[in-house]
Amino acid sequence: MALQKTLPLLLLLLLTLLGLVQPSYGQFMYQRFLRQHVDSTGRGGTNLYCNTMMQIRGMTSRGCKEFNTFIHEDIETIISICSTPNIRCKNGKMNCHEGVVRVTDCKYTGSSKAPYCSYRAIMGLYQPPTCNYQATASTRRVVIACEGKPLVPVHLDS
Repeated sequence: MALQKTLPLLLLLLLTLLGLVQPSYGQFMYQRFLRQHVDSTGRGGTNLYCNTMMQIRGMTSRGCKEFNTFIHEDIETIISICSTPNIRCKNGKMNCHEGVVRVTDCKYTGSSKAPYCSYRAIMGLYQPPTCNYQATASTRRVVIACEGKPLVPVHLDS
C-alpha cells in the first residue's frame, strides 16, 4: 500500500531529474489530484470506505467536503485519458479529456459527530467533525483536465 502511494512521487522525481518534467503549479495540482481522487486498490463502494478515505485524504479537516470521487484505476490508465481528444471543460478551457473508469462517489449526508466547541478550540484541542458519507460505486464516464509536459491529470471536471 505504501509503495502504491510513493510510486507516483518517485516517478515524478525521476522524470524531473531527467529533465523530462518541469516542476510547476501543474505538478502541484497533479499531486493534489492524486491525493483527492486516486485509489488504485480497486476497493471502495461502501459508506465506511468513504468516511475513512475522506478523513485520511484530508478532506474533512476544515469541514465536510460535500462530494468527492475516488477513481479505482492505476495511474497509467488515468494518465492515458489525457491522450484522448480534447473537449471543453466546465470553465471553458479546452484541456479536458474523457474516459470510462471504475469510481466510488462519496456524498456528504449532512450529518456529523463532534461539532465545533469554542472552549476546545481555544485550548488547542479542536477535533474536526466526523463526517458521514454515502457511497455509490459504478463504472462511468469522467472528465479530467490535464496540464504539463507530459500531460498529467490536474482536475476532475465531472
